[in-house]
Amino acid sequence: MSSASVPPPATSLTAQRAHDPDNWLKVASWILIAFSIAQVVVFSFGRDQGIYALVADGMLQGEMPYRDLWDFKPPGIFFVYAIAQAVFGQSMVAIRVLEGIFMVASAWASRSIGEHLFQSKTAGLLGGAIACMVHAQLEFWHTGQPETFAGSLTILALALTLKTTPPSRRWIQWAVVGALFGFCFLLKPPLGGGALACAIWAGITTKDRRQPLLRYLLPVLVMALGSAIPILLCLLWFGANDALEALKWTLGDFAPGYTALSWHDKSPIGLLYHALSESLFDYSSLLTSGFLLLLALHGRPATEKRGATLIFSILSFQLIGIAIQGKFFQYHFAASVPLLSLLAGQGYYKLFRRWAIGSLSGSLAFAALFSAMTFLSRPVNDVPGSPFQRMRARMLHLFTGGKALSRAELDRHLHYVSDYNLDADRLVNAALTKRLKPGDPLYIWGFEPVIYWLGNHQPASRFIYNVPQRARWERDKSRQLL
Repeated sequence: MSSASVPPPATSLTAQRAHDPDNWLKVASWILIAFSIAQVVVFSFGRDQGIYALVADGMLQGEMPYRDLWDFKPPGIFFVYAIAQAVFGQSMVAIRVLEGIFMVASAWASRSIGEHLFQSKTAGLLGGAIACMVHAQLEFWHTGQPETFAGSLTILALALTLKTTPPSRRWIQWAVVGALFGFCFLLKPPLGGGALACAIWAGITTKDRRQPLLRYLLPVLVMALGSAIPILLCLLWFGANDALEALKWTLGDFAPGYTALSWHDKSPIGLLYHALSESLFDYSSLLTSGFLLLLALHGRPATEKRGATLIFSILSFQLIGIAIQGKFFQYHFAASVPLLSLLAGQGYYKLFRRWAIGSLSGSLAFAALFSAMTFLSRPVNDVPGSPFQRMRARMLHLFTGGKALSRAELDRHLHYVSDYNLDADRLVNAALTKRLKPGDPLYIWGFEPVIYWLGNHQPASRFIYNVPQRARWERDKSRQLL
């Protein structure tokens, strides 16, 4: 045997691994993930989060969405908040802890996706870290939303789609992928469309001796059946609790009227272009720069082009959904952030391998560019204080256990935007608590549903805010119900 064919000793391999520059990037990525989660865990409620928590609390007491506690979001988000409050208690921290768990799961799944699509777990992990950072930059109002959890479920479904599975268990794999997208549908219907993209990918890439038509159709059928399971279970639950009529009026009549407000004098192509350009170029400089690096830098692995095609296939359903809504709120893009971050992570990883290998100056330049792009353009810019002031305040609250800066003080300084002010809601709740006896019903004519939740007050009506009675569409029906 020649000396060239003799493998290096184990000590040599260990030394190589210890000096692998990817190790530093892995450590930095996990630090970024942990820091992002620490920020999110300290977020308080915005207006939407107060709605979801109030409906979820009612569900845990036997009440039904739409029939007893009304909002016009699809039911999936109420299930998520109910799980969080059942497991972690009735607090603003509960949903944020669950959100952090989803962020870790999404980052871990991104590692696997990176290995399959970019032939590098590190590239996938960096994409997961970018997703966590951009998500934390969405601040308290645009996190904890349906798209937040649908984005993580989509990444988990994509990772499972790419996983190599023995033929005998492949149908189980496809059914689980379908079920994940089925729950995405319950969070926002267009977000369930990614199942079709994953099913087509599975049909193309599966090595099977069956007839080609059957090979392509089987994953589509199995994923469709898997998607139907959570949807049917949800409908059965509403039917068993005599709440189908309320669901039908809310999601079938009221919600479409709200959506149609954005279609006036706007073309479908224009709305779709706005969604695409916003997501790629106007949402976050970190995502945009990473995507441009992906396109500009060569040395692509063989699977990169196919992987980008798969990611954009899933994104297309999400962007169509954003265009249909036509509101272009920042949280509407939250489900797309993990997918876009995978592309950005691969772009930055390719730059890292060019600049940072064996070069201290290259490593510093990479870190400087990454840091600059992180804060140059952010999804949200209308919250109080600078990013560094908000981060410092939340870390101070977290690491002192609220002694140096209490939750109420944090809300007073950070958690207000536009006409919403959580500290003002706390003051109203304190005044009401002095005047109400336990169990007294309360009705608030306004748009501050978090007050019910803060004081555990019993709403006197299903309408926990007055938007339906003020809306131009379905106004007569909602006033009659009130």
